[in-house]
Amino acid sequence: MISIREVITMVGSGQRGPGGDPHRGEHASHRFALSGTDASAVQAYAAFYRDYAQVYRRYAGAVTGDAAVGRTLADAALQELGAQWPHALRSADPCALGWVLLRAATAFRRTSTVRALQCALRPQEMDALLLHYRLGLSAARAGSAMGVSAGVFDLLRHDALRKAARLDWGLNMPRGIAV
Repeated sequence: MISIREVITMVGSGQRGPGGDPHRGEHASHRFALSGTDASAVQAYAAFYRDYAQVYRRYAGAVTGDAAVGRTLADAALQELGAQWPHALRSADPCALGWVLLRAATAFRRTSTVRALQCALRPQEMDALLLHYRLGLSAARAGSAMGVSAGVFDLLRHDALRKAARLDWGLNMPRGIAV
């Protein structure tokens, strides 16, 4: 059985168990957000972080157009989620809360193309297009990151494609910029 101190150390140092993680030491701020939380909650956050940190960083980099800025914003959202983790565990889906925090963290740094898409699509529809077509995630993986089922994700993606097909791309979208 792993102790709470070991899990906090693993999350704080970026270790993934034997052999560790090449990003060791970059997650130190998460250790403090989770101190005082029971062991099962800490383990759940460690698993969430391990499963979704890269998706969050890639998404944030894509919507901002800058991987370094995206990484900083995604890490800020993950740190905020760590601070709210006990509340998140009592919610219907902690991933949904994490996704809301990620969207909020990136809201003011989005590219002009992403902002144009936001005007034409609902936020989750835009995210579905980006996660599937830009990041190449499956419906199951992307839906899980957003806190929705694969079926709901596919519906969001199909609705977004239907709406995008009706857009006047010359008027509503900046020229020469791809999502």
